[in-house]
Amino acid sequence: MNKYFTMLLALGLSGAVIGAEPPAKAERGPQPCVDKKQHFQKLDLDKNGAISREEAKAYPRMEKDFEAMDADKDGQVTETESRDFAKTRMEQYREKAKTEAKARWDKADANGDGMLSREEAKASPHVAKHFDAMDADKNGQVSTQELADYMKSHRSRERGSRG
Repeated sequence: MNKYFTMLLALGLSGAVIGAEPPAKAERGPQPCVDKKQHFQKLDLDKNGAISREEAKAYPRMEKDFEAMDADKDGQVTETESRDFAKTRMEQYREKAKTEAKARWDKADANGDGMLSREEAKASPHVAKHFDAMDADKNGQVSTQELADYMKSHRSRERGSRG
């Protein structure tokens, strides 16, 4: 079952899969920047290849995490330090989200069989609302694989409609 939770997290579904509605954008953890290099260069006002503590003040999240980002403690955050920090932070966020998703699934799965019946799905508004669509084999239960398949399909259609 663990590989299915990993897949769910890779799809970015940890907040909405089991339990309440998805968290607000500000609560979702680190958000990827579309063009990280361009963003870094924009913050590097003096164009010396590093962001000083003063330059970081223009970006509250960076200012808040400056000490942790400045791995070599030279008072400057290089692009490499910034990238390494972001990677570590994202890994920590994914691990936390994975643990929380598994806990929500286990809580909803009252009988511990690894599947959610229609009754058990009531503990998860999202699963309850889409239960029939998720129950691909129509056996009256939703497995983690069915949930992952549904969410992957749903996200693919959602991306296609934005196009």
